[in-house]
Amino acid sequence: MTGLATIARRHRFGHTILFAVTVCLLVATAAVDPLLTRSFSHSLVTFHEQAQGVSGSQVVLQTGGPQALSIGRLRAALDPRVRAVTGAGIASTAAVASSATAGVQVRIQSTQDQCAHVHIVEGRCPQARNEVMISSAAVAAGDAATLKVGAALPVVGADPAVPPKLNPHKTMRLVGIFTASSSDSFWGGAAVAAYTPPPPPPAMPGPSEYWLTDSATFSAQPTPQSGSPTDWSGVARAVQFPVLTSKLAPDTLAAAQPGLAKTQHNIGDNANVIEALSSVYDATRGDLRQVGQIVPFLLVQLGVVLLILLVQVTSYVATVRRGEAAVLKMRGNGTGGVVRLGAQEFLPAAIVGVVAGLGLAYVVDGLVRHLWLPGSVAAQWNWIAVCAALAMALLVAVVWFLCWWTMARASISSLLRARPPRRRGARLSTPAAVLAALCLVGVVLTATKSLTGAPVQVTPVLLAGFVAIVVSVLLAPVAAWLVRRLLARRRAAAGLAVAQLGRRAGVVIAVTTLIITSALLTLSVSVFVRGADNRAARSAADVGATAVVHATVGTTTVSGRSLTKAVNSVDPRHRVFTPAVEINSSTPTSNATLGVIPSDMERIGARTGLKEPVDWSALQGKSSGAPAALVASWTTSGTVGSTVSAPTMANVDGDFRVVGVAPYIPGAADRTIVVDLHKMLAAGDRVVNVTYQVFSATQDPKQLARLDAALRRAGFASSDVQTAQQVRAGYDATATAWAMNLSIVVSALSLLAALTSVVLVAVASRADRRRDLRALRTGGVQRVVLRRATVGEFVLLALMGSVIGALTAPLAAWLTGPTMLWWSTPPAEPVTRTGFQWHAGGLAAIVLIVLLGLVGAAFGVRLARSADQHRGRRRRTAVTGPAPAVGSEQT
Repeated sequence: MTGLATIARRHRFGHTILFAVTVCLLVATAAVDPLLTRSFSHSLVTFHEQAQGVSGSQVVLQTGGPQALSIGRLRAALDPRVRAVTGAGIASTAAVASSATAGVQVRIQSTQDQCAHVHIVEGRCPQARNEVMISSAAVAAGDAATLKVGAALPVVGADPAVPPKLNPHKTMRLVGIFTASSSDSFWGGAAVAAYTPPPPPPAMPGPSEYWLTDSATFSAQPTPQSGSPTDWSGVARAVQFPVLTSKLAPDTLAAAQPGLAKTQHNIGDNANVIEALSSVYDATRGDLRQVGQIVPFLLVQLGVVLLILLVQVTSYVATVRRGEAAVLKMRGNGTGGVVRLGAQEFLPAAIVGVVAGLGLAYVVDGLVRHLWLPGSVAAQWNWIAVCAALAMALLVAVVWFLCWWTMARASISSLLRARPPRRRGARLSTPAAVLAALCLVGVVLTATKSLTGAPVQVTPVLLAGFVAIVVSVLLAPVAAWLVRRLLARRRAAAGLAVAQLGRRAGVVIAVTTLIITSALLTLSVSVFVRGADNRAARSAADVGATAVVHATVGTTTVSGRSLTKAVNSVDPRHRVFTPAVEINSSTPTSNATLGVIPSDMERIGARTGLKEPVDWSALQGKSSGAPAALVASWTTSGTVGSTVSAPTMANVDGDFRVVGVAPYIPGAADRTIVVDLHKMLAAGDRVVNVTYQVFSATQDPKQLARLDAALRRAGFASSDVQTAQQVRAGYDATATAWAMNLSIVVSALSLLAALTSVVLVAVASRADRRRDLRALRTGGVQRVVLRRATVGEFVLLALMGSVIGALTAPLAAWLTGPTMLWWSTPPAEPVTRTGFQWHAGGLAAIVLIVLLGLVGAAFGVRLARSADQHRGRRRRTAVTGPAPAVGSEQT
């Protein structure tokens, strides 16, 4: 029987290839789930770790004061679980001193391997005690004639905890001038090459520049009067451990959390642990949980379609071998012999499909990692993927056995029938009834909101599957009714097309796959665009404009007028910048007050996601009573004409009259009312619990740099720019956003599987179609009518599946929208829209219907031409007779 299997495999090589490809796709779908889950999880951790910036890319153990710990004690205190994700520690020792030459306070610091991370402009790196090198920026800001290589620089310790007379007096020798990159992670975000001018009195001064020295500077014996372990006072020690992104994974990140707590316990109260790993863990914990839920349920959609295709392929190859099965039974082989022959024929194809599917899963995972996901996640052998592939191979074997056993157990007379017995009327088989019941239960659970979260992603498949089963049950009677109607109206071509469609083998499965895939693709496009719109709306709501500049208050006293003056100096007409002042709430349940310039916000304020624009002009009206205010209905209870209480610049709470209510106001946080800035500042000069910001219509670095310089001149310590694009990038790098992108790929692959099903219908019914066309042609039906009927059959098949599937998508969106996962962390503002996105979804449905219609027409034309060519060959053979054998004699 092995020889018979080999002959059958060679004779029908295309069947073997088709079965192997189907197995390959199924195995790849199962194996890629753990691979993509791992890649998504690692990318989430990498993205959030990199988002912490240079200053957050390390774990720092810092100590100081009279009981400061030693460097060795700090190194030994790091827990092994934290050491597993960090590199070798970099020791650093520093002290603050006042320089008479520079006229400012300086931070004298010695860092391990510091000379390898600076660029020496002049001189050399310090190599002995009390040798220093100064940045070129500090030299340019000071006395260039004095700050030369070789100069002696007297300094006095500036430890406020020590009496001035006990602070050490030193003479440092300048041996080099350097520059350094602020983006070098070695310095942990410290701008060692920068110069910060001292603030004007009465502000407390701080170090304006860094002086890098050798470690020997801090190794001398202490004086009896000093309370320091060296002869310097106020010495601070630190060991920074750089975080290694290559070792940072979800499991190691989770393990590092108790390790950080243990590290703090080891060093006690005399030192601090400064790290960003806890922030990364908090930011990714929800996403990591969702990744493990979303990806499997998303791939189930593709798996269902491929399983349907597997049933169709296996049934087709089994049906083609009905005659061979009958011959085997005539020779005494039973059902087991027929199944054994099929197993020997298709076992090599199954093995090739399993191996190729596992390889394809790794290829897909690699493409996703390199072309899509942020960061660089290395490939890794995954035994869970291998187990998933073997489990899918077992499922394939079960499906194949059931299909083959159903064919093999039939009687010899049934196996020898050219066509299966025709069934009339609406019939629902027991398996179809069970599947329909399961689909209906899933749809009802979703509609009643009993099914929520990631499992809701399967509901569109269940809904489309239920619709497809109903269509398949009604296909035969509806087709018969249409045939009678069309023939009665002398529409012969259309009637024949419907008649052929209603009786072809595999049409029901093809229609089912087309309905499911059309619904999935249309819905996926809608969800993809709707999700992008929601993320854009949330980003605009968070920022309030294209960008927002947060001005940081230092030791210098500033006010709202200082902010307005700074903005006016760079943008007098407020074309791109507008100031805003916020009085923060005093309690978690009280309101905050945000003052803006209404006319500026009409131009600069964000509008993305708003159904109606914010009525900023309502704040500009004159009122003799309480000041006007806008409130957001999602957080503040108030109606137009009512009053709300909020803090004022007079250091007391006051009443504000509500002149406008919006669902939410971009740029305004929770429990924040919005008022006119000029009226707000006229009420007083409050400086406590006040924050300052500037809404910007541009992200141009040059204009933002000019604004930063103006803010510093006005007395602000620094500024921080937050753009809507940056916020949007954070929302895009989430499990839910990536799942929406992946759903497009899954739906496209499902559509390819559906097209393969249509091809199988054409191939499986080729012999029947030829017999039908030959009989109709003999009966006098014109050739052009037969050609139109053949083309119409496949156009009708494609359009029926795509149109019904596309119409199912809005219903699926209505069912799943309110309960599906749109966010990793849901927003407080009502920015999420869950309905069907009619523009994108409708366009996708139209394109899909037209595309499938053209594909169906192309199939029909090709089959019609093939039938004409076959009929022509038969006619020529009938006229001329068969060709004589080689070597035969003519009589």
